[in-house]
Amino acid sequence: MIRIEFPPALFTRELAAYYISGSLRDIDELRATGELIPVGDTKRIKFRRADLDRYVASLKDRAL
Repeated sequence: MIRIEFPPALFTRELAAYYISGSLRDIDELRATGELIPVGDTKRIKFRRADLDRYVASLKDRAL
């Protein structure tokens, strides 16, 4: 049996929150501010992995 594994190109709201180590509220706030733009059909909103990666890369380092 061949098993192929690869990360999804699109993330549901729930998976997007998990992927950025955030919450559903974080995703909703990022949508509201326009930092994340949903894509896909009207049934379920989805987010591009590239957009999520861009958001994470934009986070500033915390000084300890």
